[in-house]
Amino acid sequence: MATGMVGARLGRVVATLLFISFTLGVAAHEHHEVETGPYEQNFTNDEDLDSVIKWHIAIQIFCWGLLFPAGMVLGITRSRFHVPLQSLGIVLTLSGNFLGHHHAGRSFHMTAHAYFAGYLWWYLILQTVMGVFLKLHVMEGTALRRGVVTAHGIVGKSFPIAGWVQMLFGGIAASGFCFGEHFTQCLAHFIMGSAFIAYAMILLLMLRVGAGFLARNKLSQEYLDSWVIMLWGIVNTFTEHNFLSAHPTGWSHKDMQHTSLGVLWWAGGALGIWLGRKQRRNIVPALIIGMTGYAMANHGQHLQFSEDVHKFFGYALVFAALARIIEVCFVLRDAPTPAPSETEGPRSFQHLTPFLLVLSGLTFLSATEEQMQWVAGSGMDSTTYSIILVSGAFAIYLVGVSIVDLYEHQMRLKSTAQAVGIASADADVEGNGGGIALDSSPNLRSSSPTARNLRVFGMAVPGIVAGVVGKVMQVVQALERDGGSRETAARDAGAMGHARRATVEYESLPLTAGRDSVDARQDDGVEMQQRSGRAAGSGSAGSDETVFELGDYEDDGGDGYWAEKDEDGRGRRPAVRA
Repeated sequence: MATGMVGARLGRVVATLLFISFTLGVAAHEHHEVETGPYEQNFTNDEDLDSVIKWHIAIQIFCWGLLFPAGMVLGITRSRFHVPLQSLGIVLTLSGNFLGHHHAGRSFHMTAHAYFAGYLWWYLILQTVMGVFLKLHVMEGTALRRGVVTAHGIVGKSFPIAGWVQMLFGGIAASGFCFGEHFTQCLAHFIMGSAFIAYAMILLLMLRVGAGFLARNKLSQEYLDSWVIMLWGIVNTFTEHNFLSAHPTGWSHKDMQHTSLGVLWWAGGALGIWLGRKQRRNIVPALIIGMTGYAMANHGQHLQFSEDVHKFFGYALVFAALARIIEVCFVLRDAPTPAPSETEGPRSFQHLTPFLLVLSGLTFLSATEEQMQWVAGSGMDSTTYSIILVSGAFAIYLVGVSIVDLYEHQMRLKSTAQAVGIASADADVEGNGGGIALDSSPNLRSSSPTARNLRVFGMAVPGIVAGVVGKVMQVVQALERDGGSRETAARDAGAMGHARRATVEYESLPLTAGRDSVDARQDDGVEMQQRSGRAAGSGSAGSDETVFELGDYEDDGGDGYWAEKDEDGRGRRPAVRA
């Protein structure tokens, strides 16, 4: 047994080393070896994207946008499926990385996507090594192991953010945008758009699983929102115009508008902080978002197409603000969002605000000057482009809701396991294999895995049996009540004759028995017959022979019996012996 365990652990270490060597082997790309930038154009040729690079894009979006976030949730909830799912994600993302370095068609210079990929692989290797260390169950109870558990959790929780950033860099690299003089505008659009989407995801988390956090810390959602808005406004105020420059330039139209928005945010955020003390709800953050949307809807652009898209972005923010005001004032009536239960979740209207924030963020991400020129040149109108953006917002919000649903489902399973005594809160639960920790009583720890499983099964069986027996008793009682009510109704209606019929006693009657009488009567429309007499006496009145005393026919072996016929053509019946 010990030899097998050591062999399994050595196998895991070897697999990890192979993973690291393979990753380092594919880290270099022939187009990324020499840096000669900066570039005005990202592409080194004018060819289209081939199928290999498209598969690379699809696989990496699936891994970093869905698999790794789902694996993160399984790790947070100590599910035994955490390691298999993350291992699958690693294999797939390695495959996608291989395709990204062995494609034909369009070629690229060294980009932020390629730079960040190098750091991301070391980041992934670090997380994998920490996971393997925890799975080996070494140095349990030490400070080093506790530190690795903490670091593993922090790095794992940052996977969705790292994946989102890399996907944005990949989109920029594939499209060839944001180079040269367009860099600063792209930076502003992508940061602000991502901030709106992040705010939407935070609202979704607080809506579904944050009620307890707010109640424990005696905070309101608007209090936290106002702090973020105020800090962001301070940064925006002093970065949109060169206040700190030794030779400040004049004010442009965009400088005035963006700086005024920064002032709006920090001034309104400060008011929201003051009003949000002591868990009080307020609508100041919603008003700030609405005013920002109004400003963006009237933001002048060079292209009519771009102006229409910016109006769509502004209207999405305005409607998100209105939905938030209605939710706080009329749906919740200034009360905190209640914690969802298994039978009752958030109200459907409460999903409107985070979804509209996702839509507004995605729209702002997709509204840079280069993007607007490219889409307008393709012949697409602003309405079609808006429909595509709404579809993308649906997909992003679907991923967010499904991840939160997965977390809630896993927590319910964990609570159920703890209720029946097969789970416990263990600070070093990663050392137990990443699954739901077994009860840490001495008997369970000291016993073999088989005995421990039997004890766990024995603790769970009584509860299951009690539940089944209780259900059976409920069904039996319901049937008894139902049967009694039906009998009472039958008696009251005088329909007892429907349920009971007189049975005729069966006996061996004489062969030529006479019948004295047959009484026929009709009761409630149902005809019933009852025999009232039987044959009696002997001699001419009847024979004492019964149907069981028939004589045997003696067969002489010939065909005479079958050949003889009556006059009417029927076969003769056998004689009865006296």
